Amino acid sequence: MQQQKNNDLSNPRGIILLLIAFLEGAAVMAAELLGAKMVAPFFGTTIYSWAAVLAVTLFGLAAGYYTGGWLTTKHAPKRILFVVLLLSGFFLLLMPFASNVIMKALLDASIITGLIISLLVFMFPPVFLFGMVSPAIIHALVHDMDDTGKMAGRVYAISTVGGVLNTLLLGFYIIPQYGIKATALVWGIIVLLMPLLIIRGKRRGKMALFILLFITVSVAAQWRSSEGAGQRMIIQYASEGLLGQVKVVDIEGMLLNDKSVKPRGLLVNNTWQTIYNRNDGKSLLDYVYFITPLLKNAPADNKDALLVGLGGGMLAREMLHAGYSLDVVEIDKRLEILARRYFDMKPGADIIIDDGRHYIEKIDKEYGVIVLDAFLGENAPWHLLTKECFSTIKSKLSNNGMLIIEFFGFTDGVEGRASRSIYKTLHKTGFEVTMIKTRKVPDGNENLIIVGTKSPFSLEGIHSDTLSYFKEAEVIHLSEYQYSFDDVSDAIILTDDLPALEIMLAKPAINWRKNLNEVLRDHLIEEHYPIYY
Repeated sequence: MQQQKNNDLSNPRGIILLLIAFLEGAAVMAAELLGAKMVAPFFGTTIYSWAAVLAVTLFGLAAGYYTGGWLTTKHAPKRILFVVLLLSGFFLLLMPFASNVIMKALLDASIITGLIISLLVFMFPPVFLFGMVSPAIIHALVHDMDDTGKMAGRVYAISTVGGVLNTLLLGFYIIPQYGIKATALVWGIIVLLMPLLIIRGKRRGKMALFILLFITVSVAAQWRSSEGAGQRMIIQYASEGLLGQVKVVDIEGMLLNDKSVKPRGLLVNNTWQTIYNRNDGKSLLDYVYFITPLLKNAPADNKDALLVGLGGGMLAREMLHAGYSLDVVEIDKRLEILARRYFDMKPGADIIIDDGRHYIEKIDKEYGVIVLDAFLGENAPWHLLTKECFSTIKSKLSNNGMLIIEFFGFTDGVEGRASRSIYKTLHKTGFEVTMIKTRKVPDGNENLIIVGTKSPFSLEGIHSDTLSYFKEAEVIHLSEYQYSFDDVSDAIILTDDLPALEIMLAKPAINWRKNLNEVLRDHLIEEHYPIYY
């Protein structure tokens, strides 16, 4: 009868252990999501970043499962749980501090090396310790070998449910609303309090005082330098959310090609999405000056337009000025607020909070112009650049409609294979393709404007006399910047079933992130601004 009672999960001891299993699963996912968010401002959100986060998480859990199972043969499971939960809570609470220190120390390392070492230092320890929890709980609950499989299944199932629920809660609400530091603080405290569930008497009070002291010291250490000096860059806004970290940054007056400018930038994970001059409200990104005349000379008689990707609203503003009735699809609701508050975007566009591909698939509307400007830093939205998506877009364009894609300027060699594949995929879908490169002499900063139409389209006679801030003449004749590929034999047809674009762009994206870090991220660090919030 005693054996039966010990295996009964309805008794208080069993319920407490299963509650710990549930919270442990939730805490694992908190560590993983926080780790992915923490590396983004330093190392980006490429496939390499996500692969490294997942690999370190799985490695940590595997090592923890093995070590936890071995320790249960040496020590009482209650003692193991007490020590492991206490240590894992400490490491989880310290993740923002530890990650900040190690990633700053690895600024000069290569992106891949810095990424992996950083994750091993600040994310591996709590995940490893969390992995030890389930074997200890199973050992504590099982007193009959016949029940081992059943009990293990229940513990891992409950732990997984905790992870699933917390992933949804953190991803959709907690991190976007409260940021990284507050989330790590709350979950660190939750885990630190869990050992109190398995100790009794005076020891519980003493342990509670010790935990409170540690939390106080940790919070003080992490928030002591939360404000930057603001000597050269002034952060007007910063928050964590769906796309990651978003900042609005003002840079003090500077000369850009002999012109006086006061830049304001919208940054997502420390990559420029929008830069404009506070003196006159003009964009400092040259691709805007190539797309604007295309909008004004689009052959379509349909003035309904769709813009996928709002950013700071520079293109949306130009499309409204060109007389279009504009729908804008933006996945992160913060950007509409920021575009209006900091980048002078006026009312007039219908802003839809949705994923671009999802919206394109579901709408029943015909557009004269569709613009894809949804590129997040070094990440291209591959699902918008497949044969299937292009076919859907073509069906939503009027007979004289125009598709405009803003893309990386890589066109030659291995780095240009992605652009060549987009070109080939558009042709396969039945589009006539015209391309514009925004620099006559490539310097690594050029963009590629890809235009798809249902019938041949000419750039002759199309020019822009809008004030611009790059080295070429202020009057831009688009035909002089037209570009064509000599050979696309190595290109592939991009499909939903073969998402190869990320792999093609992986190496160039790393180089792009490295160069950007040197001119932007490192300056923010030098001025003692927090890297995440």
